[in-house]
Amino acid sequence: MTPPGPAGEAVALEHWRQIARQWRQVGPPLRPTEQDLAVVGEAIRAWGHRHGQPRALVLGVTPEYYHLPWPAGASVLAVDHTQAMIDAVWPGPRGAALCAEWTDLPLAAGSRDIALCDGGLHLLAYPHEQQRFVRALHRVVAPGGLCLLRLFVPPPQRESPASVIDDLLRRRIASLSGLKFRLWMALQREVTRGVALAAVWETVHRVEPDWAQLASRVGWSLEHLSAIDTYRDSATRYCLPTEAAVRQLFCESPGGFTLEARHTPTYELGGQCPTLVLRRVLRKGT
Repeated sequence: MTPPGPAGEAVALEHWRQIARQWRQVGPPLRPTEQDLAVVGEAIRAWGHRHGQPRALVLGVTPEYYHLPWPAGASVLAVDHTQAMIDAVWPGPRGAALCAEWTDLPLAAGSRDIALCDGGLHLLAYPHEQQRFVRALHRVVAPGGLCLLRLFVPPPQRESPASVIDDLLRRRIASLSGLKFRLWMALQREVTRGVALAAVWETVHRVEPDWAQLASRVGWSLEHLSAIDTYRDSATRYCLPTEAAVRQLFCESPGGFTLEARHTPTYELGGQCPTLVLRRVLRKGT
């Protein structure tokens, strides 16, 4: 979620160029673990057993999804908003990754059997962009096809930014990815406004502006902590809806999907990273 217009688009592109350069510093829960991948792998296996070679759509350039045990002959296509992310992160053939908007997928209707999205829904403004995303998926995924989403959802009880920082200084947060994740949730007051990434940077910077000192204090490498500078002065905002809100989007309004399964991983913060397995159905009146 960025300011509208060309200036906002330029800001968003620069943000993702920086993320691409720092990708090696990103880890769980912001990237999928073996538990998360097992859920997706089982869905792929079951699809292949029943229907043959799937036509898959990866929303984003999650490398772990490319390396899943796809059946021979499967078609795997990725779509990402930023060419820099495709160039830096996508491990597959260049021709198997398109630079395009998820809300306006340049794909034929019913051309994909399985759509996968790892923690990406919050990158879209709530509710309007997320509604457009649901409609785009409903058009592109064939009837009976699957959509698997790993979500990042707020905890039932929002914690304060101060409590997150206290855990950081007590060395109770293992990585920058965990720190970012918890501060997103702590700083978001209203899902329609989301959380400003610049506010995450500012919250950490107020603790200790000397990154070398802070890295030593929390037991991280300077390189690892410094990766948070991708958030500095960023105009990007993330919108993190509840799981109930996501279900409402996909199953009611605009709808077009039915929830088949829900999986919750057991790793730290896994309760806030459920994977929903949704099946594409006909909407009323279509």
